Amino acid sequence: MAGIWVGTFFSFLMGLLRPAAGPDWMWAGGRADPIRRLYFRPDGSFRRFGRLALLATLAAGSAAIYWMLVRF
Repeated sequence: MAGIWVGTFFSFLMGLLRPAAGPDWMWAGGRADPIRRLYFRPDGSFRRFGRLALLATLAAGSAAIYWMLVRF
């Protein structure tokens, strides 16, 4: 599980650093993915607060995983 999380994290960072590649590779549903539409416009650019929301989601998810691991 840790390997999957680390790989996803670095893929996410690579996608943020290379915006020309587009975010479609991150989503199973492609451009029609409903979760993707929360963060990105149909042309692949971030929505107004999409980058901030995506980073907040990553931070909150990481904190939740850490909290669960420390608790158990």
